[in-house]
Amino acid sequence: PEFARFRPEAGFGHYLMMAGALGERTWTAPGRLLSEYENSAGTGQVHVWFDRPEHGWQVAR
Repeated sequence: PEFARFRPEAGFGHYLMMAGALGERTWTAPGRLLSEYENSAGTGQVHVWFDRPEHGWQVAR
């Protein structure tokens, strides 16, 4: 996948599981940065928060 060039921690596994649980391609909640660059373990990751949309996590197909 295109995102793999960034070498995400665990291959974005945590994010992909969350996205799948919240509706896969129908999940459209925008994310916002909740933290700055995290480097305690050298991962360079950030924390992203997803507010629950007014009409739920998924859009109708």
